[in-house]
This record gives sequence, C-alpha cells and structure tokens, in this order.
Amino acid sequence: MEYNLMEQYWLWLSAVPGMSPRRFYALLNACGDARALWDDPSCARDVVDEKFCASLQVARSERFFYDVFARLEKAGIAALPMISDRYPARLRSIVDAPPTLYVRGNPDLSDERMFAIVGTRAPSYDGKKAAKEFAQVLAQNGVTIVSGLARGVDTCAHTGCLEGGGRTVAVLGSGVNQLYPPENEPLARRIIEEGGSIVSEMQPDDGPQRWSFPARNRIISGLTPGVLVVEGRKTSGALITAEDALDQSRDVFAIPGSIYSPLAEGPNRLIQSGAYPALSPWDILESQRWGARPAANGRRKAEPEMSDDEKRIYKCIQNEPLSFEEIANLTKFSTPELNSHLTMLILRGIIVKMPGNCYRVS
Repeated sequence: MEYNLMEQYWLWLSAVPGMSPRRFYALLNACGDARALWDDPSCARDVVDEKFCASLQVARSERFFYDVFARLEKAGIAALPMISDRYPARLRSIVDAPPTLYVRGNPDLSDERMFAIVGTRAPSYDGKKAAKEFAQVLAQNGVTIVSGLARGVDTCAHTGCLEGGGRTVAVLGSGVNQLYPPENEPLARRIIEEGGSIVSEMQPDDGPQRWSFPARNRIISGLTPGVLVVEGRKTSGALITAEDALDQSRDVFAIPGSIYSPLAEGPNRLIQSGAYPALSPWDILESQRWGARPAANGRRKAEPEMSDDEKRIYKCIQNEPLSFEEIANLTKFSTPELNSHLTMLILRGIIVKMPGNCYRVS
C-alpha cells in the first residue's frame, strides 16, 4: 500500500515504542502534526515524560522510519492512518478513535451494513446457537459481522457469518501478527481468505495485554451502527462493548434469557436499562432498515418423524434440558432402552447431548 508524505510521518509516530492514543493526540496538539514533531522533537517536552522523550529520540532515525514500512510490506499488512481517506468514517467519529489501524486481509472497513456481535467466552448451548444463527441470517442479508475473535460467542459469530456467505471483521486485543487465542488461527486464515479483515490498533508484533482487550471493544462498537450482546455475566467484557456503544450513540440489542441464568444477567440488565430486545435477527434488520421480515405462512414447523417411544422422550425435553436419570424417571424406560432411543435421536439430529449428561431438543 502506498502512503503520502504526511501519512508516512503519521505512521512513524504511531510506531514509536510506548505510544498510546492519548499520548499521540497530546503530541499533535502540542506540535501541530507528526512531521513537525520529526523536525523538532523538543516540542514534546511539555506533554510527555523524559522516558518517552528518549524513546522518541531513538525512533527519530531514517533506519527506524524506513523499517516501519519494510515490516508492513513484508507481512502484507495495510496501515490506515486517521488522516487517510481509507480510514473508516464511523470509527473516526468516536472520541478516542485509534490514530492508526493495522489490517491483514481486506483493508476496506467502511461497509454500509456492519453490525457487531459480542458475548461471553463460555456461552451456553443456546448462546452458541443464537450467535451463529443471528450472524448467519445477517450475513445472508448483506451485513458484515464485527467481533473480537475471542473464544465463545465471538468465534460463533465469525463462523456463522462465514457459513452465511458473508464477510466478517475480527478486531484483536493484540497485534495482527500475534493472533490470540492461538487455536483461532485457522478461523483467522479463513476470514482473510473469504474477503474479511483482521484488525488491530496495536503494533503488528505486539502480544496481548490485560488492558488491550477492554480497549479494543470501543473499536468493535465504533466500526458499526449497533451491537448485539448474546450472553454475558454482569462483569462480562461484552458489557464494556455495550457501554462503549452507548457512549458512541450506537444501537444496543440484547438477547433476553432466563432470570435464573447468570449468563443472561448482562443482556437482561441491558434490556432493563433501555437496550432493544432481540428475539430474532429480523429485529436488527428491520430496525436498521436493511430488510423486511418474511411474512408468516401460518404453518407450524413439522415435528420430525419419530416412533411412539421416541416421542415420549422428545416431549419430556421439549421445554427444557433433562438429565438421563430425569428422562428415565419420566418415561420409565430401562437404561438399555433409553440409551438406544437417545442414541438414535442424536444420530438423526433431533436432540443433542449437553455437558453434564443432559439432553435437549436440537
């Protein structure tokens, strides 16, 4: 990617070790622009400490300057400085926008239809299913899904979007050369191969930090007009993303859940505070004027074909998951009989086995 002269100085300043968004903007306010700081670094003395001034002096060399661009080119990374027309307009509008974004994959982060999906790293079966299905339907309607590539809901959202034939953007809490968690590297490669983007404000080779995950949440919400919270405890990082979205005047949706489920506490509290309840992906699509809900045809979903014995089991777990022992008590089947019926129902995709030896309708 080519950069004009002012963009080059901007990217040089972004790469100075120890730089942060607050420090970056303080230096611009004091010195005027990045080139002026290169020409006269003494203007930084009133806004940063001596340690950073020393770091700035070390970085003020032609070798450091050109190494910044050599590393980007070698790794195939696009840098988007805020002063560039390529920088996403939605993100530029937030108060603490990243001075520079680093992107692997598609550098275009300005899709008209974008929506964020976030949630806990340890979702329930329903949470995984909801994240995947919402992302899939949104993707089928031309929506780019933004999430954080974390375990759990984020992974399901990215996967559901790809299965829906859509494009997805993963915003990292580490540099784009240091994917975290490492088990999601195959997913990251698939995201890039299918036209998506891996994005971070951190330097490409920086590893994850404790502070970097809450910080990246403002980017997830800032890139989009709205955020969906699937599941999360009241202390979940997903709630930080929701708070960032509200501060940025974005729409916040949440999937309601049982008042007895700790994972539903975050979404339920958000709804209580004014977030929109999301009962289907069409609630989001209609609110954003991206699509109209298909008209109901009045037909009930056909019940799968089952024997009378299988129907007895199916009806037991139709409303809530039950353990093997609970199903046995209700149906009066012997252990071998129940094992046989459950196995056949699972193989046919009618029910699923959950952690804790529980069973529920698929």
